[in-house]
Amino acid sequence: MSPLAYGPSDIVNPRFTPFAGMVPESYWLTKVLIFDFDWVVREVGHAHKMPDHEATLSLAAGFKETLRLLRSFEIRIGMTSNETQKKVVEELHKLNLAEDFDCIRCAEELPSLKPSPDLHINVMETLGVRPIKAIALETNLDGVKAAKAAGIFCVGTPELNGEADYHLKSFTEHPLLHVLEQMDRVKRKLISPR
Repeated sequence: MSPLAYGPSDIVNPRFTPFAGMVPESYWLTKVLIFDFDWVVREVGHAHKMPDHEATLSLAAGFKETLRLLRSFEIRIGMTSNETQKKVVEELHKLNLAEDFDCIRCAEELPSLKPSPDLHINVMETLGVRPIKAIALETNLDGVKAAKAAGIFCVGTPELNGEADYHLKSFTEHPLLHVLEQMDRVKRKLISPR
């Protein structure tokens, strides 16, 4: 069997398998993940809330590795935020994540903020993808409304109580390929004709 016939469920650990990075680009329905800034801060722990700065940097390094793995599967990374660009970029620099996003759209760049879909639409246009190829990760109801208004499959945190299409406590809590495969499976069910 050719390595190109393998899908994500055949790859247990991409670092230690001969098929790493060989999942065909056409396999993934998703080509872009659009993180809400608050999701990233939540994922790696806010530097001001964690007493141990080294622990924060360690979590950020793990998240950085996750983003690197996403890129190895031809998935681009975007970010949206209702915060100012200055605040977002400063925080990302503190966490050594500023260079890990292909596109960042913030409050002052567009006339409408979330729950308007403008930030999400602009990220998709900049990265050259249609909504069906994107997934938004949001932590609040305005973000979910914005993603859905843009036509994007939305992943939300559990406290959003069913508002999002899929719920996930942490993007790095489970093996990355398992998370992507689960999201892709749910997404395909939502768009396939009944």
